[in-house]
Amino acid sequence: MCIYKERIETEGGSQNPITMKLLAVLVALSLSIETYAMEKTIDEIMEEANNDSMSYDLMSGSSSNPMVRIERDIMMTLEDYTERQKAIMEEEKSGKRMKRKATIGRRWPSGRVPYEIEPGTFSSAERTQIDQAIADWNRETCLNFQPRNGEPSAVRFQNGQGCSSFVGRTGNVQPISLARGCRIKRIVIHEMGHAIGFNHEQSRDDRDRFVRIRTENIPQPLLFNFQRLPSSQVNSFGVPYDYRSVMHYGARDFSTNGQITVETLDTNFQNIIGRSPGLSFRDIRLANAMYNCAGNCPQQTCEGEGFVDKNCQCKCPTNDPNNPIQNCQGTPVGSSTSAPVTTTTTSPSGECSDMNQFCAIWAQRGFCSTSRYMMMYCKESCNLCSAAKICEDMGQSCSFLQQRGFCGSDFFRDYMASNCGATCGFCRAGEPLGADGNPIGNNSAPSLRAAAMFLLVPVLVVWRLF
Repeated sequence: MCIYKERIETEGGSQNPITMKLLAVLVALSLSIETYAMEKTIDEIMEEANNDSMSYDLMSGSSSNPMVRIERDIMMTLEDYTERQKAIMEEEKSGKRMKRKATIGRRWPSGRVPYEIEPGTFSSAERTQIDQAIADWNRETCLNFQPRNGEPSAVRFQNGQGCSSFVGRTGNVQPISLARGCRIKRIVIHEMGHAIGFNHEQSRDDRDRFVRIRTENIPQPLLFNFQRLPSSQVNSFGVPYDYRSVMHYGARDFSTNGQITVETLDTNFQNIIGRSPGLSFRDIRLANAMYNCAGNCPQQTCEGEGFVDKNCQCKCPTNDPNNPIQNCQGTPVGSSTSAPVTTTTTSPSGECSDMNQFCAIWAQRGFCSTSRYMMMYCKESCNLCSAAKICEDMGQSCSFLQQRGFCGSDFFRDYMASNCGATCGFCRAGEPLGADGNPIGNNSAPSLRAAAMFLLVPVLVVWRLF
């Protein structure tokens, strides 16, 4: 906001009535943009920043350097994703939680995070948003984001496809990708959270005690984005589940019918999740615990949820989301996670329609003929509403995954069944389907029949309301 005023005054135009009117218009416009951004949840902002329908697929990058993209903005190598899937499968088979390894991603030694900013990419206003995000992490934790000086490991703020980051330190110069829609403080803070080792709050191993994933409102090919991480992969360091976390997505993430996909069991927080303006108290507390910020402080106990910060001072929560932390004085605010309550469910109805607000634009760019996502979610714009029901792959990289043996892998069974049915031989590509949703003359397994039915029955969609 102040950028316009500062520039006008610098150029000596503050006394010109026309100039002042222009200033008023620009300030009002800036305020409207900021208000508009704050009204949206983190996942809604990231959804709008995705500039390519291909970004919804599991696989990203080239065949020589394959990358996995999950939960909209988390990047990882295929090898790391395979190890994660193995851990999930092991815990499912054992029926009990595995021993914790006390890891949330790979940590930065001594909390020191060198960074660089891609030149010629960000405007002065966008650089200010990045600088403010860095300042918040440096002020509230013992993490030290500082300009890179030749270090081999660093983060790089750069342009990219939507918003994304790796979880924890990779050992190389790792990108924090910020497309134009992502260049606001709370999104930058979110992606920096991934870079220091935070996963999404709704993927915690104890999440089922606090949220219900409404699978009936999520297309089966996208369910891989809602996996609950096993306890061997995460550690909460004793910090309770946080509905207010900047790492928590909103209520309708990946919804294609406008209905809730992440339901808070405490209904008081249904409209809170995903709307954090920045770091919450528990985000700060977790980072301080994760990086042992009070390691050199004398032993002391703080009241309630209080913790000892890097300055050996007790810190407690406040009721102000814009200023969530204070020196411990008086009685701290109580826990924000209450006993679960139950609510009723709703189901989508069935009529052909676009399921993404950008379908028409992507169709004009030619994605209808190249993107499986378009075939499923943009039927109206791609003129597929009356098309014959056929068995199709929904993933972009099915051949690549099939060549690596993932069709028969237990670790990838759900994804391959839902997204790569044709390539894996679960059905015959291009074969018309019968009334039951299965290829005529093909006795598909019941679990695959459900996936095929979902993929090929038109769904009524009301996309997110602004």
